[in-house]
Amino acid sequence: MSASPNLLVDVDRLRPGMFVQLDLGWMDHPFPRSRFRIADGGQIDTLRSLGLRRVKVRQDLSDPSSFDQPQVDGAEQALPAAAANSAATSVPLAAAAPAAPMGAVALATDEARRPAPSHRERMARQRESLARSERLHGQATRAWQNVARDALQQPVQARDIANGMAEAMVTQMCEDDNTTIRMLSEAAGTAASQHAINVCVLSLMLARSMGLNEEQLRGIALGALVHDIGKQMLPDNLRNLGTESGPLLEREQREHVAHGLRLGMTMGLDPIALRIIAQHHELRDGSGLPQGIRGEEIALPARIVALVNIYDRLCNPRVKGASLRTPHEAQALLYAQMRNKLDVDVMTGFIKLLGVYPPGSVVQLSDERVGIVVSVHPAHPLRPSVLVYEPKVAPDDALILHLNHEKGLSVRRSLHPHHLPRAMLDYLSPRERVNYYFAHGLEPVDAEVAA
Repeated sequence: MSASPNLLVDVDRLRPGMFVQLDLGWMDHPFPRSRFRIADGGQIDTLRSLGLRRVKVRQDLSDPSSFDQPQVDGAEQALPAAAANSAATSVPLAAAAPAAPMGAVALATDEARRPAPSHRERMARQRESLARSERLHGQATRAWQNVARDALQQPVQARDIANGMAEAMVTQMCEDDNTTIRMLSEAAGTAASQHAINVCVLSLMLARSMGLNEEQLRGIALGALVHDIGKQMLPDNLRNLGTESGPLLEREQREHVAHGLRLGMTMGLDPIALRIIAQHHELRDGSGLPQGIRGEEIALPARIVALVNIYDRLCNPRVKGASLRTPHEAQALLYAQMRNKLDVDVMTGFIKLLGVYPPGSVVQLSDERVGIVVSVHPAHPLRPSVLVYEPKVAPDDALILHLNHEKGLSVRRSLHPHHLPRAMLDYLSPRERVNYYFAHGLEPVDAEVAA
């Protein structure tokens, strides 16, 4: 696993040209974006006024000379024109990091010399990671509900909130190379908000793995969040359908896409988001709705959201009383029934992203133990992180087992929760609704693996 290019830098040591990432909610700071290259000392003063002591700096996106600059007082020293121009462009996330300047090395902590963390330290990190994911998911839920509330009467305000959400979620995902997808044990909000956030999280991770740039990622985030916004204008009998097929569903899909496109144009959404709204029910073979277009006539961002939308509906059916599927079963069904209707590259990328045991899957390990997959790392999706049933340890005190760091241990097979003994079912507590969000610091880097 490659080392992250993130550095943790004291605010007093920030310089123009450094590319910072703010670990703040999008409403908790005055900057247009949460990720940006510092232009002048005035922005550093603003960061200091927020009460921040340290800030994450992306070394690979920073001006290398910024690490050798003397301290800047005030807002007079601006970034050179060439660097300022480059800051406005979209940067591919797969770009290789340059060699670290000596100043950057001095700023970074020497992780290699740290001993492997103790059980207590690992547990604290695990809890901190979960708490952060739940906090950010809660912020996203509240913001989405505000978008849904304001879309009809205050469309410009709704757009601004949605744009802020999209920017924040892209920033959270791009925070480092070790961002993972994790299942949340509890998730606030309505079924509609949870669906929108699930689709956004998975679509972003998939798009990133396929090499889309940051401008495209922001459009995908926005489109995924509001892909069903037109449902706000549907009558109750269509908005609360009790079926997953048939003429009423076709009518619902046609009408909410048409309403959503008109509403999105009124809101002033960007072109990528509008195409996602218009095309997220289109299919590769032309059997989709509302236009029946096929293949590459469907924009790539819409093809990504279309697949993730179907997957989440398989995991979380909106019809009450429908038979529940595990994420493993949902993915198998997606491939079996939809592989000829969905983009081949997107389908392949999705399976590579989540592996065959997505978060929320109940599994048996090669040593016969049973657990639930809580997180998948895109770099090794077949070796997920698993909460294992340990009856002598309380669930809240159980360490997550990271299979990528466990020699000789692997997943043997998937299990359905109905087949588990009651004690095991209560311990692992698989959810009827599967909810995802980004996680950071959950899986140890190689230098932190205990011997």
